[in-house]
Amino acid sequence: MPGRATFILAIVAATLAAQPVSRVRTPAILPITAIHITGNKSLPTDAILTATGLKLGETGGSAIFDAARDRLLGTGYFDAVSYSFKQQDLGFAVTFTVTEMKQVYPVRAEALPITAAELIQILKSGDSLFNGLLPATKQVTDHASATVEQYLSSTNPGLRVRARVAAVGPERFEIQFIPAEGLPVIADVTFEGSKLVSADELHVAMVESGIGQFYSDAGFRALLDRIVRPFFERQGYMGVSFPTITAKPSQRVKGVDVHVVIVDGPQYRLGNVSVGSQTNIDAARILHIANISRTDAINFDDFNAAVARIHDRLHNEGYLDATVSTDRLIHADIRTVDVWFNVDSGALYTFGHLDVIGLGLDGEAAIRKMWAVKTGEPFPDGYQDHFVGGVKAEQLFDNLGEITVMPNINRQTHVVNVALHFTAAPASERHGSIGR
Repeated sequence: MPGRATFILAIVAATLAAQPVSRVRTPAILPITAIHITGNKSLPTDAILTATGLKLGETGGSAIFDAARDRLLGTGYFDAVSYSFKQQDLGFAVTFTVTEMKQVYPVRAEALPITAAELIQILKSGDSLFNGLLPATKQVTDHASATVEQYLSSTNPGLRVRARVAAVGPERFEIQFIPAEGLPVIADVTFEGSKLVSADELHVAMVESGIGQFYSDAGFRALLDRIVRPFFERQGYMGVSFPTITAKPSQRVKGVDVHVVIVDGPQYRLGNVSVGSQTNIDAARILHIANISRTDAINFDDFNAAVARIHDRLHNEGYLDATVSTDRLIHADIRTVDVWFNVDSGALYTFGHLDVIGLGLDGEAAIRKMWAVKTGEPFPDGYQDHFVGGVKAEQLFDNLGEITVMPNINRQTHVVNVALHFTAAPASERHGSIGR
């Protein structure tokens, strides 16, 4: 009897196992009960929520969330957007994970009748994601340009606006809003206010290097720093300023006439002169090469010349990658300037071997005898060109044509090999033999 009961239970169990299991499917559409944003670092969560176009209580589902993801990507502010959702509280809870664009830039209006503060407010009013920085994506810059253009349309109905990414310094960029036809060019520049340098002298300098360039506020101030400021700094006037710059359409040519007011400021003396801590070259030797003399007022022409001397000396000693620059610290309270040299010598390069091509045995022997740098010795920068110049000056060979110099500088091994390829002069110019 127990055996019969066991058999019957086994049959029942097998029958139940064969029955299909009823599964509860997640509905395709449910109300949205929660929306979460993750991954954002600088953009406000509320603004991103608004950009999704979703609202609590409205219908949610895969197709709806796909469209919301695409709307976020379409803003141009995100490099990537993904989402996940789950059933929660009789609806869907959805989470969007965003990766913001890393390359974002400050903004500036150039040659437009708005101030910097007005530009910021205009962009904020038209773009809830704008937080003072813009990515340079086409979607963002086109929308921002249209927003500025619309704002200006009531007072400047014919004005068209476009945005561009512009370099404003080493590794520094900004998005500039400019007239669509481009920036005006500088037609003329005049100066007033300086008691140190005549307006005529400054005008001549700007005519040589500034006239004809595109005018923008940042660009023109960069011109003043590059062209005009050195006139004052070489006399120790480190605080020279240009408080007023006005530009108006030229009456003579198409462009703008710019007028600059200069304030000379006080004269500064030289403070401490040192060498930056990152260099592996003896600081005392660097200062000896610099040979900066003490004068009543600091003169940055002296430091520019010192930078060239240090650079040339290190390259001549085989430091072919050496870089030299200066930094300064201005003490306005005591009117002194501390200056230090930043010197990165890089690796020491040595000479490997010389290949002489196109000469006979006697000629090759003569060239090798003249070559002064031995294998394993530091290789002076440009020695091969100096050597070829000497060979030509000595006129060692008749019928000598071109000498091709082919240096092979290995940046991994720091070894320099040189090949010199000698060719004969054209037949019409020959008067002897090459390789004597």
